[in-house]
Amino acid sequence: MKLLRWLITVSLAIVIVVFALNNRAPVAVDLFPFGLEISWPLFVFVFLGMGIGGITGLVFAWFSGHAARKTARERKARIRELERRVETLQTSADSGTQLAPVRPPALPE
Repeated sequence: MKLLRWLITVSLAIVIVVFALNNRAPVAVDLFPFGLEISWPLFVFVFLGMGIGGITGLVFAWFSGHAARKTARERKARIRELERRVETLQTSADSGTQLAPVRPPALPE
C-alpha cells in the first residue's frame, strides 16, 4: 500500500512539474473592478485556481459534516455516562449490596 501511495505521489509530482515547465509564458489578467492587471506565468494562475477550489471544497465539506460531528459528540457523551453507570453498578455488586431485580416491560400482544 505504501508503494502504491509513493507511485501515485511521484507520478502526480512529475505531471505537475512538467505542466509548470511547459506553461511558463506570462499571461496578463485584468482584475476589472479594481483596475489592476497582473502578469504572471499561466501555471501560477492554474495552481491558484486549483488551490482556491480545493480550500472552498474543504470548507463546504467541513460545514456539511457538522451534523455528523454533533451526533458523534452526543453519542460519545452518552457512552461515557452509561460506562459510569455500569462501573457504579459493578462496584455496588462487588461490595455485596443486593440490587432488586428489574422486571422487563411486558410485550404487546
